[in-house]
Amino acid sequence: MAKRRNLASLIKEYQETDVISSIEKGYQKESGILLEVNKIRFNNISRNHFFNDKNLVQLSSSIEERGVLSPILVRKKDDYYEVVSGYKRYYIAKKLHLDKIPVVVREINDDLLIYLVLSRATHKLHDNILNKTYAFEILTKEYNVSRKDIALISKISISQVNNIMRLRNLNNEVVHALRKEKISYGQARVLVNLDEEKQKEYLSLILENKLSVHDIENLAKREKRPSSQIKDIEKFESNNKVKLNIGRKSLTFKFKKISDLKLFIKEHFNDFKD
Repeated sequence: MAKRRNLASLIKEYQETDVISSIEKGYQKESGILLEVNKIRFNNISRNHFFNDKNLVQLSSSIEERGVLSPILVRKKDDYYEVVSGYKRYYIAKKLHLDKIPVVVREINDDLLIYLVLSRATHKLHDNILNKTYAFEILTKEYNVSRKDIALISKISISQVNNIMRLRNLNNEVVHALRKEKISYGQARVLVNLDEEKQKEYLSLILENKLSVHDIENLAKREKRPSSQIKDIEKFESNNKVKLNIGRKSLTFKFKKISDLKLFIKEHFNDFKD
């Protein structure tokens, strides 16, 4: 295995020189050269990235009508070029089967590429949280970047990095739902703590009943309770037409109708007056 990368010194250097701004401002002012789309690829860190077409309708229409107007940033790699910035424009150009697009070529080594990818991870990295999962995994396994450096450059906590990487443990059906934005990152974070069968079961409940993150968390907590306790809770809910949300320091009662709430209070609090 290759020696673990230590990006600490590079982080300081790049931040002090504001390398991101200088690179991006510089190349965006250039007209670039026209390069065949079939000679361009996603960079290795971003090779598993994907896009949801429904989020790119406006950009797709613009490129289909006028072509790619702003050049994308690439670096030379063997006999092809890798995208460094402008992933969405490249993706759309490829999908539309454009022959050539404008590019600006820069000499960018792997460490700088890592910095460029991660410095965008807070707000972008291609929008869907799974793209961060795939990128972080490649960085740790193939580039030997520590989770600490990923957190530092991305400006997130190590616990957030760990949570994002744990999404690799999701069932395939849940991954598909997250890719299609049928469930949120928050919902997926709860599901990743469950075994495969429970993930499938809860996914169906989410999609059918539009359960919130809080609803799923409460369902998951119930799974950890003894079966006898669960039966008692369910019996209480049924008898009183109420839904219980049991937290560590709180107990919440949810009623569908105000009349059910009033009846409950009357039956359990003798001094209640309507």
